[in-house]
Amino acid sequence: MFDLVEILDAIPNDIVITDDNGMIVYANKAIEMVYSIPPQDLIGKSVYDLEKQKIFSPSITRKVIEEKKKQTLIQETKLGTKVLVVANPVFDDQQNIKWVVSFSYDVTELFHLKEYAQKLEEEIKEVKMELDELKRHHIQDGVIVAHDNMKKVLQTAKKMAQYDVNILLTGQSGVGKSLIARYIHQHSKRSQKPLVEINCGSIPEALLESELFGYEPGSFSGAKQQGKKGLIEEAEGGTLFLDEIGELPINLQVKLLTLIQEKKFYRVGGTKPRQVDFRLITATNVNLEEKVKEGKFRHDLYFRLAVVPIHIPSLRERPQDIFLMIQEFTQRFNAMYQVKKKFHPLAIEKMLQYNWPGNVRELENMVERLILTVEEPVIEVHHLPEAISGINTLMSVKGKTLPEMVEEFEKEMIKQAYAKCKTTIELAKHLGISQPTAVRKLKKYLIRENDKT
Repeated sequence: MFDLVEILDAIPNDIVITDDNGMIVYANKAIEMVYSIPPQDLIGKSVYDLEKQKIFSPSITRKVIEEKKKQTLIQETKLGTKVLVVANPVFDDQQNIKWVVSFSYDVTELFHLKEYAQKLEEEIKEVKMELDELKRHHIQDGVIVAHDNMKKVLQTAKKMAQYDVNILLTGQSGVGKSLIARYIHQHSKRSQKPLVEINCGSIPEALLESELFGYEPGSFSGAKQQGKKGLIEEAEGGTLFLDEIGELPINLQVKLLTLIQEKKFYRVGGTKPRQVDFRLITATNVNLEEKVKEGKFRHDLYFRLAVVPIHIPSLRERPQDIFLMIQEFTQRFNAMYQVKKKFHPLAIEKMLQYNWPGNVRELENMVERLILTVEEPVIEVHHLPEAISGINTLMSVKGKTLPEMVEEFEKEMIKQAYAKCKTTIELAKHLGISQPTAVRKLKKYLIRENDKT
């Protein structure tokens, strides 16, 4: 009915049958593909001898004969390939082994993938360790200081924190002036006392004087009967931080100057001078010297405030800090919102190239927004705002679906990355994907070696 030999030879996996003494009585044609030995050269050979010759290493048939049960193991051939071998005993009526039938699967590629995965895991651990080490060296009390400009700022801030000298912090909006003010307070002898922060630009001018200096009972309509202590009094023994000092009205500039010079002030509607002990830090994102020239800021007050001026550079002036900030903000917001998001390396590269006119505040807000709004676990380039990604959402939209546009962008990014990389392993590392995925993407978009530019 059936030609059993023809059927067994048609099977792509090698099959070997031995008797109860380990002598090979049959081997199909596939055996030559695995062990590089023609089947006829194996017939009549002992698996014990072949094991000594490292043909079968180790011999699974020997293990079946010894233990009288099914065996599974990994063999390594002389060609260096790895095969998963399974062998089953065939018993006679007296439960003695009559035949042993074995077959194998080539698992060399699986081992290569395992080795690649292990290597990748080790590299990830090394990168994480390096990043943690980088953070330890460049994050001081919550302030990131990888760039030399910021290191100088922090050195000056820490040194001046020891003295009760007036400090004026300057820099663009969002550079972290409040953070530096807190840093100075934390490293001062007043650190155990309150730090009172006041944004002079956020309080209406009509209310600013009473908020700063407080007021006596009945001093104006709507005032509390018992009066109110001002924010300046709340800073007793500690630090008073006046942000956006350039927005302070001229009439209050006079009162502040008296406060700085004499450490005395009057509440609104009061006639009794009050004493207060505090350390003063001010900040501005405008050029106070220009305001002095324009007559909008008192020159004597300016010189009182700027005993030690500290300029905080914009984010684009300290690019080394951007990468650490992305990592720090991602970690913080992942923990805050109990999610596990991360940025794709190409997205980070785009963020590093951006100018960040809103500085640290803009970067922090954007990271938080993306972590909350992006559904996928990996935040990619197309998730970034157009100003950062450089992707013109109006370009080539007509007649195309979103997946088609994403695919076009992915193809272009892979082509650009491959032009810089020598191997698919290097490409995979650059893109933050596995090597098999990189190969599949290249095949998908028909990108070949001669496509490099």
